[in-house]
Amino acid sequence: MRAQPDPDLVLVEAMLAPPPLEDARRSLEYWQRRRQTLPLYRRGARREAKEMATRWQERVRAAERLRREASVLGRILTALGLSSLLARPMRPAKLGVIVLAWAFVPLKVKLVAAGVVATWLIVLIAALTAVAVFVRLA
Repeated sequence: MRAQPDPDLVLVEAMLAPPPLEDARRSLEYWQRRRQTLPLYRRGARREAKEMATRWQERVRAAERLRREASVLGRILTALGLSSLLARPMRPAKLGVIVLAWAFVPLKVKLVAAGVVATWLIVLIAALTAVAVFVRLA
């Protein structure tokens, strides 16, 4: 006989769960747009909009994290304890600095780096294939 989960605990978990990603993004956009459109003399409303935008940014991150952890790659990384690898996407400013720095790297170094990455990916694919075959045979 299966034990039924406590309805109160189920309700609390549902209330504490992050909102759907699309809803969270829409709410974040609303609060950011509201803060931009409010006149400067409405300081209290602008402060509220800033605080709400900050809260919704956290909720968007939580919803994105939940979506990532629901994917196959996310489950694998979580099982390996590496879920923080996909935790935060890079901000455009940081990405621009990286692209600019990469432009000054000599061609030979780029080729060596590409070879190392390609080799690493081949080894990773081979290892995952071996694990899949082993699991299937077991």
